[in-house]
Amino acid sequence: MFYLQNNATSLHRNLLILVVFTLFLVLGIRLYQLQIVDYKRFAGIAEANRIRVVSQEAPRGIIFDRNGDIIVDNKSQYNVNLIPFEVAKNDSIYSLLSDILNIPESEIQRRVKKNWRGRFLPVRIAGDINFETLTELEERRLELPGVMYSLEPIRSFPSQANLSHVLGYLREIDKDVLRMIKDYGYRPGDLIGWNGVEREYESILRGKRGFDYVQVNVYGQEVGKVRDERSVKSQFGNDLYLTIDIGLQAYTEQLLKDKKGAAVVMDAKTGEILMIVSKPDYSPGLFSGIVESNVWNELVNDAERPLYNRVIQGTYPPGSTFKIVAVLASLEKNILDPETTVRCRGVYKLGRRDFKCWKESGHGRMNLFDAVVNSCNVYFYTLVRKMDVNLWSGYARKFRFGELTKVDLYGESQGIVPNESFMNEKYGKGGWSEGNKLNLVIGQGDLLVTPLQMVRFTGALATHGKLTTPHLGLKYMERGTNRFHQFSFSTADSIPSISASSWEFIEKAMYDVVNSKTGTGRAARVRGLDVYGKTGTAQNPHGEAHSWFIGYSKDGARTLAITVLIEHGGSGGGEAAVTARQIFSYCQKNLPQKTVVEEVAAR
Repeated sequence: MFYLQNNATSLHRNLLILVVFTLFLVLGIRLYQLQIVDYKRFAGIAEANRIRVVSQEAPRGIIFDRNGDIIVDNKSQYNVNLIPFEVAKNDSIYSLLSDILNIPESEIQRRVKKNWRGRFLPVRIAGDINFETLTELEERRLELPGVMYSLEPIRSFPSQANLSHVLGYLREIDKDVLRMIKDYGYRPGDLIGWNGVEREYESILRGKRGFDYVQVNVYGQEVGKVRDERSVKSQFGNDLYLTIDIGLQAYTEQLLKDKKGAAVVMDAKTGEILMIVSKPDYSPGLFSGIVESNVWNELVNDAERPLYNRVIQGTYPPGSTFKIVAVLASLEKNILDPETTVRCRGVYKLGRRDFKCWKESGHGRMNLFDAVVNSCNVYFYTLVRKMDVNLWSGYARKFRFGELTKVDLYGESQGIVPNESFMNEKYGKGGWSEGNKLNLVIGQGDLLVTPLQMVRFTGALATHGKLTTPHLGLKYMERGTNRFHQFSFSTADSIPSISASSWEFIEKAMYDVVNSKTGTGRAARVRGLDVYGKTGTAQNPHGEAHSWFIGYSKDGARTLAITVLIEHGGSGGGEAAVTARQIFSYCQKNLPQKTVVEEVAAR
């Protein structure tokens, strides 16, 4: 009996030891899991309850014109952010935020999901809030744990010129782009240059984000900064200097205020673009921060197409401005003696078709020089009949028509220069005729160019064959070192197989286009300034003809090339030439003689 009792006591003791051991084992495993396995997780939660990481967005570099005048600056805006972990504890916060910000709950949740970077990292849900909203958020701080506001630099535009198609705009980075460039420090919700020079020079203009560590209380209120060696100060982006003269830009924008069209002024020797205007345009202030969807949709659906950059994207038939190509081909290949005359009676008959001259009564007898000055279509109809279409297109391609100019802007069109292969592919072999050539020689038919290509062409005429790369970037200043770095743009060799005598012929003819009594470009004449030009009237199936003027001026050491296109402007000798005269006159009176701006640091 004693044995059984003693044996039972031993069993109870062993069971008790086993239970205690099991409990300590479970406790030990749990402690190991909490302190070792899940250490980072719970340390993060504890740290997030006490310390908050506050991002310091870096201001982008300032954009200046060639003379050091500010085109684009920075200003500050308040954004609303929230900590997902804090808000997840209380769903009513979404409802309260919706009332304060006037944003649907579903949209706030969508933005949280879109810009998610982790449970304890701030997510931006609203930008550019006004002072009244900011005040209400502060007053109701205790009801909104995990909700905070931050200060962010955004773009401002103090200049009197829009320059919208040049500057471009910033846009919130999307997931597809983020995947490609995430290694460069971008994150969801960041703004990135999406068009114009903001895009082209993104790596130069973009600053480096900084971080602060702030201590918060149990209500999520900031109680002071934490001295932390991990804190990083934000760094400004580099300042960018453009080739643009902001005064000339603003003046030309006013000239074209109520028109559709394009205008460009370029230094013929360097390729520096002093002015580039596409109308209609838009206010760059619309894109100073995150663009609201209704604003974007209104711009995209506008029938006037304000987002469309006519200078680099618009392709048009160049009209009679393109007759110069046939002149050079004829002179170099001896197609027709320059002194041989052709009688213009106002119409040229080809089979049963009549091809008209712009002057219905005719010009009478014209030699090559007269035909350029008076822009006689009949003479050029006669000339191109003696010329192979591939020869004509070959001379057009010497000036890089049908190719990109490689300007430092995104979205450029390359245009079309038809040759025999192109015509056979489009119309079928034998499906096109001499009539197509007659249209091409006067800048009509399948020939399409951009205004930027035309100003590069004009610069080559002005310099007797130097084909430059049009560009807007001049230099940038490296922040921290205050050193300037000049951009380098390639310049092609002189256009081959064109003699000095041919260049001189073109120059004299273009001078008389503007300065002789019968010249079609007399409206572009400027007293005291040597102006050379060529007019063009491009037929338009959708209404009145487009008005073209290309030309250049020589004033001391400076040679400026210009192209003006007025959609539905009628005769090139009218509206386009008048606008060109006004631009030339402004340049004569207001632009400095130097073609390259002096270092701003030395001003």
